[in-house]
Amino acid sequence: MSVGVVIPNYNGRAFLCDTVAALLAGDAVPDEVVVVDNGSTDGSGDLVREHFPDVRVERLERNLGFAGGSNHGVRCTSTDRVLVLNSDATVDRRWLAELLAAPQPDDVWAWGSVLVAEETGRIESAGDVCNHLGLASKHLRDQPLDALPAEPFEIFAPPGAAPLYRRDVFDELGGYVDRFFMYYEDVDLSFRARLLGYRALMVPTAHVRHKLGASGVADRQRYFIARNSTWCAVRNLPEVTPGVLLAGARRGWRDARRRGYERPFLEGKVAALAGLPRVLRERRRIQAARRVSPAQVRAFLVSA
Repeated sequence: MSVGVVIPNYNGRAFLCDTVAALLAGDAVPDEVVVVDNGSTDGSGDLVREHFPDVRVERLERNLGFAGGSNHGVRCTSTDRVLVLNSDATVDRRWLAELLAAPQPDDVWAWGSVLVAEETGRIESAGDVCNHLGLASKHLRDQPLDALPAEPFEIFAPPGAAPLYRRDVFDELGGYVDRFFMYYEDVDLSFRARLLGYRALMVPTAHVRHKLGASGVADRQRYFIARNSTWCAVRNLPEVTPGVLLAGARRGWRDARRRGYERPFLEGKVAALAGLPRVLRERRRIQAARRVSPAQVRAFLVSA
């Protein structure tokens, strides 16, 4: 089994080389490593070329976001497994070996790494869960590592900072949606895989230290989450109504008011509405290809 690792990078000079060094020092080393330098202006791509000459650096003239940059990197690989790794994530030595040793049943297409918060040493994410409003949340967030099960377990979606994918299914799905740019692109991808009958597993012994927020800007992040969560719900929920979308928006608005980011939230929702005609056309195509029943979809969603 061959494995390629894609690292999308935007101005990650402060941490990118640490990410690559840890990756190459592991007990299992990937067959290919591609750093996608997403229009960076800090020389981070050149720094990788200087220190790691065997790593392929793809220089893009503009920032395509996590989604577009990752898709470009995957297209540059030729392996039958592909892993998308955040530029601010540092893998443990046994990480890749543990992922590759996990069960490989035919209907499993993705394997998740446990994200460990760099600052606290506690779980940042042991997978994403999704509720019936189409909103995602992080499983076991802020719990100690001993809260993890001993064996691999099924999850709605692997954490987006270090998922391992079957390349054939990634290609079948068409990869991430470029215009999501960042946030919810991984949830949308996993939802589409679920609608085709594929499952994802978390590997509790595969750990990645994540510098949470090191590569993001708060207001921009909140804009994309507000916009993309709506698009993801409309595209993928088998039963979506104005009431469902309104309930999700109300929940997000309460959180935005409590935390003081009303403006980017509202801007994101306005952008989501502007994009609905296209998203509704995509919904028809996605739902027409669905291989599981609405009841089966409800079974893997959690209560809001």
